[in-house]
Amino acid sequence: MQNRTYTLDEAVSFYEESRYEEAMSAFMHHRKNPEAQYYIGMLYYEGFGVEKSVEEAKRWFKKASRAGSLDAEYMLLCCEGNTSSCCKG
Repeated sequence: MQNRTYTLDEAVSFYEESRYEEAMSAFMHHRKNPEAQYYIGMLYYEGFGVEKSVEEAKRWFKKASRAGSLDAEYMLLCCEGNTSSCCKG
């Protein structure tokens, strides 16, 4: 992959196209953005392009949740088993 900065939209496109290693690299350039934090959490939660780590996913979901991401808040609750549709890792 080239050494350039991708937009957040490009990072999401990489994720949606299952280009997870490129997605992670691109999201890390936007790691202070709650949407990027949510996706980084999802990459760790699913083990897409990185070693699966629910603990690392929770760390990223917490950051995104504190910044207002409802998706991240939901995933954090799933990780903690506090929803009816529990998503245990």
